[in-house]
Amino acid sequence: MYFSSKKDSWMTIIVWLFAFLFIVPPIFSPDFGVWMTPEFLDQHWIKIVFLCPIGFCLLWIWFKTGYTIQNNFIKIQYGPFKKEIKIDEIHSIRETKNPFTAPSLSMYRIEINYGKYNTIQISPKNIDEFIYELEKRNSNIQIKKI
Repeated sequence: MYFSSKKDSWMTIIVWLFAFLFIVPPIFSPDFGVWMTPEFLDQHWIKIVFLCPIGFCLLWIWFKTGYTIQNNFIKIQYGPFKKEIKIDEIHSIRETKNPFTAPSLSMYRIEINYGKYNTIQISPKNIDEFIYELEKRNSNIQIKKI
């Protein structure tokens, strides 16, 4: 079962703004901005080669962030990055509100504690349904509500 990531409006603005700034100016306005580079690096194609992949990576993260519960695993995809977690290894889940790094596009997240000391924060669009699917597969998971 696939769960897409919840997307906050502030994250929408940040991702799309930076993707735009990394893709459009290097292609259509090569003299845009201050480029503190040596003369031999201050060429149009070098700006495209270095900046456009960053912009496209941001868009890849935007469109391909989601979580799949399949068999006995949670498969997390965050753009080009992937991770699998065994559902049997999950011992607790708690809701959290955190703006810092995680494979999610929202501040409203759940923190999954698994293994001995491992933690990951994700933000499925429908948190209750996601937790319900996990509990069906592992009834030993402790759920901590805020």
